[in-house]
Amino acid sequence: MSRLRAVAVLLALSGCATATRSARPGPLEGEGEVWVYLQPLPRQAERLAFSLESVAAARVEGGEVPLGLAAAEHAGREPGRQRLLATGRLPPGSYTGLLVKFRKATLAGESGASSLLVPAEPALLSAPFAVARGQALVLQLTLEPGKAVEKDFAFVPAFAAAVPGRPLPELTGLCSVTGAHALAVFDKRTRMVTGVAPTGREPQGLVLDPRGDRVYVALSGEDQVQALDLVTGAALASIRLQPGDRPREVGLTPDGRTMVVVNYGSNTASFADPGALLELNRVTTGQQPSALLVDRSGRRAYVFNRGSSSITVLDLASRSLAATLATEPEPLRGALNLAGTRMFVVFAGSPYLVAYSLPDLKVASRVHVGMGATGVKVDPRTGLVYVARDQDRLDAYNPLSFLPVYAIDTPGPATTMAVDEAYNALFAVVPGERSVAVVDLVNRRPLGAMEVADEPYQVAVAGERP
Repeated sequence: MSRLRAVAVLLALSGCATATRSARPGPLEGEGEVWVYLQPLPRQAERLAFSLESVAAARVEGGEVPLGLAAAEHAGREPGRQRLLATGRLPPGSYTGLLVKFRKATLAGESGASSLLVPAEPALLSAPFAVARGQALVLQLTLEPGKAVEKDFAFVPAFAAAVPGRPLPELTGLCSVTGAHALAVFDKRTRMVTGVAPTGREPQGLVLDPRGDRVYVALSGEDQVQALDLVTGAALASIRLQPGDRPREVGLTPDGRTMVVVNYGSNTASFADPGALLELNRVTTGQQPSALLVDRSGRRAYVFNRGSSSITVLDLASRSLAATLATEPEPLRGALNLAGTRMFVVFAGSPYLVAYSLPDLKVASRVHVGMGATGVKVDPRTGLVYVARDQDRLDAYNPLSFLPVYAIDTPGPATTMAVDEAYNALFAVVPGERSVAVVDLVNRRPLGAMEVADEPYQVAVAGERP
């Protein structure tokens, strides 16, 4: 693993992003925003490669607004996947499309790649769109391969552009993107980003309401939990916490009536009523509470305290502290087996995965998985335990014997994960690659990755079992 990706993963796991936080722009207020995606290049374009020099939004009344280039190099021979091309803040108003300046293009042949002529001036890609104050949208570009090369010597910027519709609620997936102050909205069936929902400052943990109409996200930079409409992405209301709480993660009981919030900044956990939008009580946790797990019964929640090497056990009915469990060094995350009788925990400072029996919290087994675990997830269909590794892979373990079954490559070390049973897919946040990797759990192979902006934190999909 490269030094750059290792640093990115450490920042994502520890929350120590002070330098990045000071440099990034704030949440959307008086501006709009656009994320430009290049759709997967078709097979007919496998011989073509091109690079971009700049991208700008062309205003209806004249003039242009430069966008930040996210990916300059593109080739048809690469595995088909959606690429984040550019992002940028825009003044509210109407736009005719995008001005794209190409640096070069090549066409592969039997004797190697030959250079193609590219337009000397920026090409206008017609794509009428409008942005309003505080609004963000996705613009998708699709290459038309039959028109892209003229007489084997000139590259023609033949792209169709469109603003995609949002997926149906039952097909929706979300990824919180801390650096962009937004949620990336994707279709879990097509594995394409289709929308952006702006949030308040520094969104981190998120949870979908089991009733299916809204999503809650912890705003670390604003000491509150924000509710957004799942269909429109519109901000609805907020639960205000105490100054300095810096909420990290948020969870709901299966009935959606009790919320738990992990407050990294104050070493506490809050109990809240999402209907009344009120904090009801709070308890002290260990040091650096970094992750949360709510059990399927809605009786208990577990807070993983990385700084004090402990797990705080919460009683959800009485909204109180039930127990504190000393653990191996630096617990990262936990996952429950299908019966809810075992909790599997991985650690940053230990080579062991520890299985705790529930509800007595005794150590049932310790399994050597090696140093470098970055996350853990249980497949709700098979019960297999997936351990994310800093060696850019997921290791699958049999939950009874705890023998390794197989491994699947990922673009980088994964952190948070979600499993979609309808499409037998695992979605994993890969912070170092600014993406969400997708894994086919039936054929045991990677399906690609969805690119998002800086500092993706947590992923969730509609219909997922806790």
